[in-house]
Amino acid sequence: MVKIKKRNELSIFEELRIKPPTTSLNIEDFPKDHELHALNLLCKVDNNNNPISWWKKNAGGKLRQVNQLGELIFSSDKDFDKEIPNEKTLKKNKSKLLVTINKYNIPTSWWIRNKEGELVQVNIKNKDPGTMLHLKSLLRNQAIDIVSLEIRSMKKKAYEYSHKELEKMIKLEEKKILKKKGWLGIRILAATMGIGYVPFI
Repeated sequence: MVKIKKRNELSIFEELRIKPPTTSLNIEDFPKDHELHALNLLCKVDNNNNPISWWKKNAGGKLRQVNQLGELIFSSDKDFDKEIPNEKTLKKNKSKLLVTINKYNIPTSWWIRNKEGELVQVNIKNKDPGTMLHLKSLLRNQAIDIVSLEIRSMKKKAYEYSHKELEKMIKLEEKKILKKKGWLGIRILAATMGIGYVPFI
């Protein structure tokens, strides 16, 4: 009978985490404080106060539909809302997400401050490999948390599973999260790093 080596759960899962780069940019290329803006969005909600669409005023003061990151939604998008809501019926969205914008007031990059107050870029619009790796790391951490909870709920220990078994369980949870949220949702998942996603104020 093979003796099971008891190990600390934290050290076991640490081996399965994806180590992200600290940033996708050199620190000297970070936006300055005056270049960062709060992402002020409005939300249309359902009867349970859950957001179903996001809106932002353009330069002319007209409401335009956007996604959770402030990116414009067009008529070809499956989430496009043909009816523009009355502004008075919309809720204010609360987020610690910061953005840089172009001359048309359209977000071009998305940032948060971590617990140490350091800027972390969360967008993947430029398909930067480092940024993508950072988001994959967030996805992996979320999946590990779920697997860890499942194991404890079965009154078992992580060391009772092989590395391959744990990895398989984690990757399965990653697929479930992606199926539910998509990569856009994973970008919003950066909330776990500091975006206090209490939807409304």
